Amino acid sequence: MTERVADLRRQRAAAFDTFKLLAEKPTLTAEEQIDYTSREKAVREFDGQITRALAAQELSAATAVPVAGQEPQARTYANPESDPYINDAAARRVSEGNGSRIGSARSLVFGGMLKMAAAGNGNLFLARQSSREVYGENHPVTRALITSVGSSGGFIVPPDYMNEIIELLRPASVVRSSNPRVIPMPRGTMTLPSQTSPATATYGTEVGQIAASQQTVGQIIASFKKLTALVPVSNDMMRYADPAVDAFVRDDLVKVVALREDLAFIFGDGTQSTPRGWISFANMWVASQGGTIGTWLNAANSTAAVNGASTAATNPLTGQNGGNFITSDETYTLSTVSSELGGAINKLDTANVAESRRIWFMHPRTFNYLYWVQNSLGVFVFRDELDKGKLSGYPIKKSTQIPINIWDATGTNKDCSFIFLAEMDETMILDSMSLELAVSREGSYVDASGNTVSAFQNDQTLVRAIAEHDFQMRHDSAVAVIQFVRWAPTLS
Repeated sequence: MTERVADLRRQRAAAFDTFKLLAEKPTLTAEEQIDYTSREKAVREFDGQITRALAAQELSAATAVPVAGQEPQARTYANPESDPYINDAAARRVSEGNGSRIGSARSLVFGGMLKMAAAGNGNLFLARQSSREVYGENHPVTRALITSVGSSGGFIVPPDYMNEIIELLRPASVVRSSNPRVIPMPRGTMTLPSQTSPATATYGTEVGQIAASQQTVGQIIASFKKLTALVPVSNDMMRYADPAVDAFVRDDLVKVVALREDLAFIFGDGTQSTPRGWISFANMWVASQGGTIGTWLNAANSTAAVNGASTAATNPLTGQNGGNFITSDETYTLSTVSSELGGAINKLDTANVAESRRIWFMHPRTFNYLYWVQNSLGVFVFRDELDKGKLSGYPIKKSTQIPINIWDATGTNKDCSFIFLAEMDETMILDSMSLELAVSREGSYVDASGNTVSAFQNDQTLVRAIAEHDFQMRHDSAVAVIQFVRWAPTLS
């Protein structure tokens, strides 16, 4: 049943992609209108089939009974509301009681699956047997393993659980947690058509000849980038059946994957098999506008991005504004700070970027300056709005992966940072493969110091994770960047 739901979802994604291309056209011909109606109907039919299949799957799980002799052996919960593997509130209560960072019942299920896979040494059958002994026949961890698919000595989290894995990344990942467009890319590559220039319209006389014009189109080609992680986990931790240990196993893996992905989505330059990030798309936009692309370093003088000359007056339809960079005044005052924040907003506005879901991204140091800065009357200027989680009406995300050790163009100041204002409706994460896991107790690995370590000799389990995705912007102009930000609170 799980495989059928996954297949239906893949078919639905493909049908929706073709429907969406028609839906985004400003006008449709008669033939296209018929095709639009047909494709819309197909998508809705897939929705109905998926709903029915999920209902059948839920009923099947609800009526499942243990096989004789395989009743739960480990701790059981008389009331589902007290089981942290089922109930999020129970998971939070356990977390508060022992100081762990469990998060949710779904994340505990993932941690348990990973732990049981390790107990089975990558063998799915043994992992299921271990789960039956530790958790019980009808436990969510066991049922999740039963619906998993064996692969290469490990297991793949099945499609029904892939969405849950994405949820796990979000608490540690400011980009995914900001609700960008997440698009399935099951074939590993996708071509997205785009319009690069508009047609023109002119007034004329009653008998004058109508001037012809033509739009020009381009395309965005997305292709998967492989993100990998290899994490050694102590087998002593693996041996305990406790929610806090399951959370530890999960966190050990998810944290490294989430943080690396987030860094690429912000600062990736598209080289060495990495995705392009916001800073790279902002550079591409300024280059297209005749400006100078920036290079930011933490051990040598940086090259500031310089906007090109604005051409908005000659062609306002294309929203050409010279580029979306703001250079922060390094001897900042409250006046310069306000002007720079307003300048970032104005850059998106003058580039005709839609104001749908704009979000600020900054280092906590920058946020803390804004929270504590006062005007000449002793009034905290931004605090009331920041307490509501917003700045100039837009939500804020904080990340310590945004550096605060960038050198300026002269090397005078070596404590510079960035602020990003991104339109999330223009931001796309294209997921080719959400997460594939494999485990081994016999392998070896090279640690951070370059030493080869035997997992077997050190009583460890190696957990390997592979995810494949790409990161794209519908328009390069949809992110504004304030560079060389030195704002910092003066608190001791």
